[in-house]
Amino acid sequence: MAAGVRVDQGAGALGVRASARDSLTVSVLVLALALLGSACSAGYQGQVRNLHRAIDAGDTNAALNHANAALGVERAEQLPGKTGGDVPLLLLERAALLQADGDHAGAARDFAAADKGMEILDFTSDDAGEVGKYLFSDDATIYKAPPHEKLLLNTLAMVSYLAAGDLDGAKVEARRLAVLQKYFGDAAPEELALFGLGSYLAGFTFEYAGDSDEALRFYLEAQARGGYDGLGPQLAYLGRASGFENEIVVAAKADYPDASRPGDAEGEVLVVVQNGRAPYKVAERFPIGAFLVVPIADQRYAMNPEERQRADRVVASGLLKWINFPVLKGVNLRHKTFTVTSDGALEHSPVIDLNVAEATLAAWENDKGKMMVSALTRMVTRAIAAEATTAVGQGAGLDKQLFPGASWLLGRVVEGGLTAADTPDTRSWTMLPSHVQIYRLRVKAGTRRVTVRSSLGSISREVEVRPGGFAVVSARFL
Repeated sequence: MAAGVRVDQGAGALGVRASARDSLTVSVLVLALALLGSACSAGYQGQVRNLHRAIDAGDTNAALNHANAALGVERAEQLPGKTGGDVPLLLLERAALLQADGDHAGAARDFAAADKGMEILDFTSDDAGEVGKYLFSDDATIYKAPPHEKLLLNTLAMVSYLAAGDLDGAKVEARRLAVLQKYFGDAAPEELALFGLGSYLAGFTFEYAGDSDEALRFYLEAQARGGYDGLGPQLAYLGRASGFENEIVVAAKADYPDASRPGDAEGEVLVVVQNGRAPYKVAERFPIGAFLVVPIADQRYAMNPEERQRADRVVASGLLKWINFPVLKGVNLRHKTFTVTSDGALEHSPVIDLNVAEATLAAWENDKGKMMVSALTRMVTRAIAAEATTAVGQGAGLDKQLFPGASWLLGRVVEGGLTAADTPDTRSWTMLPSHVQIYRLRVKAGTRRVTVRSSLGSISREVEVRPGGFAVVSARFL
C-alpha cells in the first residue's frame, strides 16, 4: 500500500485517508488520465471517422477495411466474437457497404446479426449505464435505435434478400417489419412515411411468392401510407386473384381492366436506388450560457423551476461550464437526379421517392430535448462534485497546508477531469441513405442490362429475368 495512506474499516464502509499533498497529486493524475482518455476515445464518432474519410475519398474498399477493423475482424466474411456495445451499429455500417458492393449474401447476414443484437438491446435493463450517464455521457447507456433505423434495417435487409433471389428470407423480413410497424404506430409523421417503402417491398415479395392475399394487404398499406399511384395495376390483378374488394381495389379494377401479371414472354425488374448519406451525429462543444437560451420544444423534457435555478447558479459560478452535445452533420447530396434504362432503351420514372433525411431529422428533433436536459444534468452533477471536493479539501486543511485556494483548485481539477471525459452520444446508423427511389420495369424475359445514371457516374447490372419472374437491381451512390 502506498506510503501516507491508511485504510480504516468501520461501520461497514471502507474509508481512505491521505495526506493533503497526496490528495492533490492523485487528483491531478486523475485529471491527466481523463484528458488522455478523452483524447484517445471520441465515442462512436471516433470509431467510424476513418470509414467516413474513406467514403469521402471514394475508396469503398478502404471503408470496408475500416469497418472490419472496428468490428475486430480481418475479413468481411467474419462476424465479431462479441455482440454487445456498439457491435450491432457497426454491423449495420458494414451491411450498407456490402450491399453497395453487391455482396447481398454478406449484407443479409450482417443485417440479421445486427437485428438480433438490437432486439436484445431494446429490452435489456441498463442500471449501470443509467448511473454512468449522469457523470460521463449518454453513450454510457445501451443504444436504443430510433424507429427509422429499425424500420430501415428490415426494409434494406429485404432488398438484399430479393436481390439474391431469396424469397423466403425476404418474407421473414417482411413479417418482422409488419410487427415493427404496429409497435411504432405513434412515431413521427416523417418516420411513418418509411412504412410505405417497407410495405411496398413486402407486397412485391409476397406477390412473387404466390400469396395474393398477403401481397394485396401490404400494397394497400403502402397505398395508404405513401399514396403510390403506380400501384393501380397490381391492386387490380391481385384483387381479381384474391377476390378481396374495397373502394380502392374496385377503383383500380375499373381503371386497369386489362392489368395482369407478367406473362411467359416477360418479367419484371425492381430497381432500388439509394442515394447519398442521411445526416448523422457528431460532437460539438457549446458555452453553457448560449446553450441555456435554446428553447426545449417538448415540455416532457423541460427542467422544472428548481432544476433551472440550480443550473443558473452553476452557470453564474464561472469556470469550465461547457456542454458537449451531439448535432447532426449534413452530407452534401450530389446525386440529385437519376436516369434508369433497360438495355439502353426506355427511360423509367420512380414509383417511390422517399426522403430518409427527413425521418433522420425528425428523430433527432424528437430526442433533442431529452439530450439537452441530460447534458445539463451532467454539468450540474460535475459542479456538485467540484463543490463537494472543495469542501472536503477545506475540511482537511488544504488551504493552510498547501496554499490559499488549494481546495478550490482541487474542485476545479475534479470538474475539469469529468468535463474532459464527457463524450456526447454520437451513436447512429451513419451509412443510411439520404433518399431511396424505387423503379419497376416490365421487360422481356432473358438477360437484361439495367443502368442507373447520375450526374457523377453510373451503375450497371446485368440480370437474368425468368419468364413470369423477377430480378432486383440494387444501386447505391455513396
